[in-house]
Amino acid sequence: MRLCRSSILIVTTLTCLGNPTLVDAATRLETPQFLAQAQTPVRVSLAPGSLGADVRLLQTHLRELGYYNGLVDGNYGNSTAAAVAKFQSSEGLTTDGVAGTATRERLKATIAKKANFATPSPTPKATPPEAGVAGFKLVRQNWLWWLLVIGGVLATSGILFYLLRSLRRPRQLEPLISDEGKFYPTQQEITPPIQDLKALPPQETVTTSSFTELLPAEKTSRLAKVNIVEELVKDLRSPEPVKRHKAIWDLANQGDSRAVQPLLDLMMDSDSQQRSLILATLSEIGIRTLKPMNRALAISLQDESPEVRQNAIRDLTRVYDM
Repeated sequence: MRLCRSSILIVTTLTCLGNPTLVDAATRLETPQFLAQAQTPVRVSLAPGSLGADVRLLQTHLRELGYYNGLVDGNYGNSTAAAVAKFQSSEGLTTDGVAGTATRERLKATIAKKANFATPSPTPKATPPEAGVAGFKLVRQNWLWWLLVIGGVLATSGILFYLLRSLRRPRQLEPLISDEGKFYPTQQEITPPIQDLKALPPQETVTTSSFTELLPAEKTSRLAKVNIVEELVKDLRSPEPVKRHKAIWDLANQGDSRAVQPLLDLMMDSDSQQRSLILATLSEIGIRTLKPMNRALAISLQDESPEVRQNAIRDLTRVYDM
């Protein structure tokens, strides 16, 4: 039987497909060649006029670095070439505007370095709710403890301050009383002690009318005032400072102008403390003396007689000249 060519071709194909040894051998021969082609990358220089994904990636990297401001369209135009030239110039490469292997490797390294600097900080892990509640309770206990400690310290300080103040109060009054008694005598020191008086029998009592006839009230008070001023002026010459201070103070209360000259004489041989006391006494005497004089001059200035008004003006001038 004679076979045609087509039938022979079909039989041969089926025989080859049915034999697994031939198929495995063909697969083993083709697989290493394909892997070799995949493992060896093809580095093609990109120049003006190039198109494709590589140009688009190049434009993206240049735009991230700030060298390219155009559209990322995958078309290697003049703007892309100018951007590549700027990058090459900044990196010290050959400035030809062509993205060769060296230029693209340097571009990838620059992008990787920039990505390392811009790595975001890791976000803190959220604490579980149980740990947060426990921490809040611990903080609250610490605050309560510190509040109790501060309150106890303040209470103790307040009690100690009150006790110290109550203990120091009598000690502070003693020097004040002694100083006041030394420089400003009280009424108790001036007044002599009252002696024990014996009761008079009824037959020896004196009537009020006979007492007023023997000693008139006006003469008694007048003589007492004169005697007091004279005694106080004598006390100004006493060698005891306390007695002199007491006399100066009493003369200020009396307000008698006769004590002016003795006080001026004493002022020459006095210390600063005694001089200040004498000055206060002279001021008090001057105020008491000038008050009635000013009133008399005011009345005289309103008198109808021109002579009286002229004399009042003259006396007023003399007073202020002094």
